[in-house]
Amino acid sequence: MQVLFGGTFDPVHDGHVAMAKMLLATFIDAQVHVIPNSQPPHRVSSESSIHRFKMLEIAMQDVPGVTVNPIEKNRPGPSYAIDTLQQFRSHFGQQESLVLCLGADVVGGLEHWYEKQYLVSLCHLCILSRAGEMVSLPDITSAFFDTDDLDLLSNQSCGLLYRLSTPDIPVSSTAVRRLVMEKANRLPVPSKIADYINQHQLYKDVK
Repeated sequence: MQVLFGGTFDPVHDGHVAMAKMLLATFIDAQVHVIPNSQPPHRVSSESSIHRFKMLEIAMQDVPGVTVNPIEKNRPGPSYAIDTLQQFRSHFGQQESLVLCLGADVVGGLEHWYEKQYLVSLCHLCILSRAGEMVSLPDITSAFFDTDDLDLLSNQSCGLLYRLSTPDIPVSSTAVRRLVMEKANRLPVPSKIADYINQHQLYKDVK
């Protein structure tokens, strides 16, 4: 099983690290890939993919079992999830279980994804949301079969939808960027990331 946790990570923060640890604890026999995109299709990143990738590497150094995967960083053009999944499928074969993890804030935008109709034949979906949080799923997810059976998720290659309750850590990359601009004494990021941001003078004049 290959678990894919992608995003802009602009910058990586304590919530991302907690999420990676939860994915490792949930999908015990899986390889967890944290995948920073190079050119986000639906937003503009504040810092370069080089800085964002390096910060992820630093943040995940103390999380054994997580791979910071450069698959999107090294691919030209917009970072479409469908291209990443096709590359994973080509590499690991048709029988491998691929689990694409999506936060509750991302799921609603699935209807606007590039070639979204092919997702069900390429991967499972794992919806990440806080306990008790109501997540409105778009019509595209009706093609997936709801399950809470991790064994089934592992034994099938694609087509299932799994819901995972996540830690309630009130932090976002937007909030981190704002705190940097405000010259806050403490940032909700690993200490090495705070040092990196300060060393390279990142996020000083962005929102």
